[in-house]
Amino acid sequence: MARMTRESWRSDAPASVDGARDRLIDAAERCFTRFGAAKTTLEDIASEAGVSRATVYRYFDGGRDEIVLGVVLREARLFLESLQRRLQRETDLSGSIVEGVVYTVATVKKNDQLAILFAPDVAGQTSAIAGASTALFEITTDFLRPIFETARQEGQLRPGIEAEDASEFVLRFILSLLSVNGPRSRSAVKEREFARRFCAGALIAD
Repeated sequence: MARMTRESWRSDAPASVDGARDRLIDAAERCFTRFGAAKTTLEDIASEAGVSRATVYRYFDGGRDEIVLGVVLREARLFLESLQRRLQRETDLSGSIVEGVVYTVATVKKNDQLAILFAPDVAGQTSAIAGASTALFEITTDFLRPIFETARQEGQLRPGIEAEDASEFVLRFILSLLSVNGPRSRSAVKEREFARRFCAGALIAD
């Protein structure tokens, strides 16, 4: 049975290119919720938005893969807003790094769309997010750079460590925890101690 279209694009056309892209990303997100990202097809997204495949390609010439990336990047930006609120509770750089690592790993493991971006191999979506690595580094570096730049200026980082390098190091630490199962399981307390000793400890000045 064909999946039903919920709305007619033709009766309520977007006023701009950005509006059209947002509408298609919204449709894809609804399909992901209903069918799962792996099972959602371009036809599903077009039907949900009330448009043809040709219309989808007009706004996303990369097709399904580009729309998948659009969905997960939007989810990632919402996640970073949530992370920002959590980090505001921390009183020092070490606590911010530990909270950032632990909260990110826990959230990504529970969020299928974030998993596509942070751990595509684990999520089974490697081919669906061409260019996602660059996008991931860009958005996370933009988020972390001001934090580490302030820390560098205040002498909190080890000598010679730049904000860009510190941001990349933290992201790579998170990616390794998400994509590689370690030989031991740790309690929440032990996970925080591990992140404090080996992630924060590698960056913070003695």
